[in-house]
Amino acid sequence: MKTQGDTKRPRCVKAQFDPEFSATPLGGAVLVEKTMRSLRLRRIIGEHLPARSEDAQYSMTDGAYALMAAMIVGGRGIAAADCLRQDDLAREIFGLEKGAPSPPTTYRILCDMSGLTERRAIDVYAPSGPRLPAMDLFGEPREVPKTRRIVPEEPEAAKPDSLDKQRKFLAALARRCHKALPARHSRLHGWWVAFGDATDVEVEGNCFDAAREGRHGERIIRWMTLMLGPLTVAQELVAGNRDEGVAMPGLLKGAQETIGEMVGREGKVLGLFDAAYYEKQVTDLLSEMGWDFIVCANQQRSALQHIAQGAMPEQWSATGPDAARGWAESQVGCFDHWPEGWVKPVTIVARRWREEGELPGTWHYSFLATRIDRGQLPAKLAKRYCSSIWMLYGTKQGRENHYKTPLRDEGLHHPPSCRLGVDQAFYTLGAAASNVAMVLRYAVVEKSERGIELWRLRERYFRIAGYLVRTANTLTVRLSGICVDALRQTLWQSAFAAAGRL
Repeated sequence: MKTQGDTKRPRCVKAQFDPEFSATPLGGAVLVEKTMRSLRLRRIIGEHLPARSEDAQYSMTDGAYALMAAMIVGGRGIAAADCLRQDDLAREIFGLEKGAPSPPTTYRILCDMSGLTERRAIDVYAPSGPRLPAMDLFGEPREVPKTRRIVPEEPEAAKPDSLDKQRKFLAALARRCHKALPARHSRLHGWWVAFGDATDVEVEGNCFDAAREGRHGERIIRWMTLMLGPLTVAQELVAGNRDEGVAMPGLLKGAQETIGEMVGREGKVLGLFDAAYYEKQVTDLLSEMGWDFIVCANQQRSALQHIAQGAMPEQWSATGPDAARGWAESQVGCFDHWPEGWVKPVTIVARRWREEGELPGTWHYSFLATRIDRGQLPAKLAKRYCSSIWMLYGTKQGRENHYKTPLRDEGLHHPPSCRLGVDQAFYTLGAAASNVAMVLRYAVVEKSERGIELWRLRERYFRIAGYLVRTANTLTVRLSGICVDALRQTLWQSAFAAAGRL
């Protein structure tokens, strides 16, 4: 019997290097360079981030610009710029005449951004002491580390003046990106929508000075953010045990002026927040700032459920079943509530539901708090006030998807440095790079692809082979027309033209 082998090919496969052939797989990344040029990114970096020593090989502008560009095209962590360092033509596309910084140089750039100095090895490592023998995966003796990293008792955060410069840089870029975005991506029924939240970023090992144990036993650092539409206006990287409700007022105060400039004097702002922010200092500050808000109130579920069950002044309104959620029936209602010590009351909008298979009268409850009255809603929403408040709040879940760009596509889910201050600088640049990516996603690509995720942008728009044609004052990237179909070429050319009009 004849043995069936692998599928037969018409010819064998070989490979070799051609020293005369010069091309880059990132030819399409010229779209990123065009966008960053139109946003005046270099100027914004130079105006707000601290200058480096004249003896440094890379200026702060070159270093920060290279790191942001690398994050957008696919680089990760402190070694993000390696994807440009290995590609002479890609570096030339981004105007990096001195090259792209190595990981050690990137670390020093981030230290300069944070006002930190490099530490001596003797200050970082201590003898590990006696250790039991160990075995590697192949049964061989494993070399035992001779030193262990010293973790300071208090996180080594960036200096206050350095943090202030980082905040001003991110705010300035957010204002510029806001001008480039269509307003509809940040508005909702007459409001400009601000979304505040925190996410826990994970670390491995015990070397991270700000890491704390999370709810599920993992080691985490907490990233606080405040967005207007898809743009990150303010952010703060803090120790993993920082209380979100205590930290958010500082973020709101720092972003108030910036968001005021972005929305204009007559602009109305609607803040959406989850249950961690149903606290006096947050809701009172939002009212003081003149913002409307909807905050999940489930932090006080027990007390509110008691009121809803027994002393609710209004009738429940039936809203029917929901097959997707497994609800057999649901109802909504609202009542005023004045928590002890608060400046003024809030309206509690309650929803209750019975799940499939449960006995009639078995209810589950959830609550929202707001100070939006019926008259502030458009007429078509005011007719169903309680349901409308829930629908407005329901858009928060879609806004949480904007976290995917920095966390998943840029790799910010895992901080790169053991020093909090270095990570703070890195996350500032990561948030800024995310804002540029939002402009690409929502303002540069054609309407048929608006909202395309960053990883798809890389596959469809950036990873196109190309070579460079140099003239006196112009660098032309000639992209492969054979590997890209006609429709994709048309979409790419339209996006490139849009990038030039930002």
